Amino acid sequence: MDVSPLRDIAPFSTERRAMRVLLVDDNESMVELSATFLERELDDVETETYTDPVSALDELTDGAYDCVVSDYDMPVMDGLELLTAARERGIEIPFVLFTGKGSEEIASRAISAGVDEYLQKGGPEEYPVLANKVSNLVEKHRAETHMRRGFLAIESAEEGIGIIDGDGVYQYLNEAYAALYGRDRAELIGEHWDVLYPDDEARRFHEEILPQLEAEGSWRGISTGVTKAGELVPERLVLTRMDDGGHVCIVQELTEVDALRAEVEMKDRVLDAVGVAIVVIDPSKPDNPVVYCNEAFEALTGYDAAAVEGRNCGFLHGPETDPETVAEIRSAIDAGEPISAEIRSYDADGEPFWNHLDIQPVRDDEDALDFFIGFHRAADRDGADST
Repeated sequence: MDVSPLRDIAPFSTERRAMRVLLVDDNESMVELSATFLERELDDVETETYTDPVSALDELTDGAYDCVVSDYDMPVMDGLELLTAARERGIEIPFVLFTGKGSEEIASRAISAGVDEYLQKGGPEEYPVLANKVSNLVEKHRAETHMRRGFLAIESAEEGIGIIDGDGVYQYLNEAYAALYGRDRAELIGEHWDVLYPDDEARRFHEEILPQLEAEGSWRGISTGVTKAGELVPERLVLTRMDDGGHVCIVQELTEVDALRAEVEMKDRVLDAVGVAIVVIDPSKPDNPVVYCNEAFEALTGYDAAAVEGRNCGFLHGPETDPETVAEIRSAIDAGEPISAEIRSYDADGEPFWNHLDIQPVRDDEDALDFFIGFHRAADRDGADST
């Protein structure tokens, strides 16, 4: 049985779907010119043009396009009204207001309405800027969409997945976790983990399991929980320590031990809110650039998103980074395979830290490789500093 909460998410494909951009402008020559320039500036773009915003809105079905580029001043429906109507239909793709009628008032209204980018028309020099904004918005939106899929996979996973803070209190658990013990998760959030274990087993956790978790960063094995009705639950449990002193738990009931794998592969894949540093890497582009990082990654490394996105993660390497480990990681990425490693990394101030790195391929619905998600956390090493 696979215990990977991201197992239902799709990966990278070397055959990435071209980004599809819907351009809307009541000036036919202008909208065709915009399409021509976008197709010239971007290698992987398909455009569709409309001079009627109402007809364009009818085309905005979920998944049909990756981005909308719209003029502002149009008859019947202006660009901001088009945005509002699209959002009301649940279309959340990036929206660029590309207008020839610029003013502070329009810019303010655009920001209030939630446009992703506002750009005023000019000469041909504006089109590379437009193309760059469209490309960045689409890549970011795709990465965030895959991240949301990952979190939904955690929420709906058959395996029990829980997050416990440094005081031993449940901060998060999915329905499967609570159901294993015959409980509703609402009654477990805010409770200490020992409510789910008999006294002698809780003592074993304190005396054996938790000290090993603290020393080694992870623990996996067999334990025995207890349901709300008092029935014992033989379980296979995987614990991974987090930087804040808490840990992530993955649990399965041992109904058929032989059907379970002898060793459960556990990756530190948790929500941004618990402080695990996350990056999304696009292997379809040269040098595997980062297209997304979360706030925890910024905090861990000292680099902000603007300094990270578009770069290969090699910027974290330094004098003490093991080249053999780097080669192993690159080999796994080239093969589209997951990998875990501890590697000496360097933050923005040049300070070294041991980085426990988990890299997971993410695939699309057709099992084609889309992205890699990298999970970074500072790891303790004897004789080495740790963040």
